[in-house]
Amino acid sequence: MLKAEENELLTRTGPGTPMGALFRRYWLPVLLTEELPEPDGEPQPVRLLGEDLVAFRDTRGRVGLLGAHCAHRGAPLAYGRNEECGLRCLYHGWKYNVQGRVVDMPNVAAGSTFAARLRHTAYPTREVAGVVWAYLGPPEHEPPFRAWEWTHAPTGQLGVYKILQLCNWAQGIEGTIDTTHTDFLHSADVRGRPRDHAPRLETQDTAYGFRYAAIRRPDVDADQSQYVRVSVFALPCFTMFPPLRGRGVAGMDSQRSSCSRPSCPSTTSTTGSTASPTAVADRSPPTGATIPGSSG
Repeated sequence: MLKAEENELLTRTGPGTPMGALFRRYWLPVLLTEELPEPDGEPQPVRLLGEDLVAFRDTRGRVGLLGAHCAHRGAPLAYGRNEECGLRCLYHGWKYNVQGRVVDMPNVAAGSTFAARLRHTAYPTREVAGVVWAYLGPPEHEPPFRAWEWTHAPTGQLGVYKILQLCNWAQGIEGTIDTTHTDFLHSADVRGRPRDHAPRLETQDTAYGFRYAAIRRPDVDADQSQYVRVSVFALPCFTMFPPLRGRGVAGMDSQRSSCSRPSCPSTTSTTGSTASPTAVADRSPPTGATIPGSSG
């Protein structure tokens, strides 16, 4: 069991926290593409790693992720007008582009250079496989975007959805990667699972995190085979588990997390025990989201 101070260290991801600094060195899932369906559409409030933000799709289709409150008087930009390649605050009309630059300041006298000296909080984004990703860390340490294996699946073979979980990111990961609870909570959904509910666990450290095997004694031919179920954890908050499912659990704050879950139908035929997920990753020290995948 964790001590209270260890739990605080692990679960707090806001600005200025050790885990927050770690998470901010990775590209993280923020929201689904379908939540910003059209250019100049309605802005969407976002909370991620203890920060209040606002996401919008501008006239050119680019996704901006800005600090939630106008730099002028703190009005919420989620109520702003999304128009002509910028998000305009409803209070005094200040307008921000996706880079956080103030491109219009109608209540300031013409010729003023004040707008050019301002930079609003803005984070880079990428849209990949129906998910909007963002990097919230120092610009000088921005890693290359590492596309997950599932992001290359054809559109008709990929489904992505988002879940709001009333728990911190570590609890979300723990519930996802824990193999023994499936024998009880999901017993009606798991077919062919042996009656051995206390598997032997073997772990392997990897460049992307770790993977572990839950090894069970099968109900038949136990002297010739084993039932092996492999789960993958990739830093900082991604999991992959049979059959061909994965989750990214990004902490909104210490009590809530947003879970993005891709699911791909199997294209590999397997027989016998459950197929083990494999992992593909950059073998250099990880500086960004790596690439776990699954083969069955």
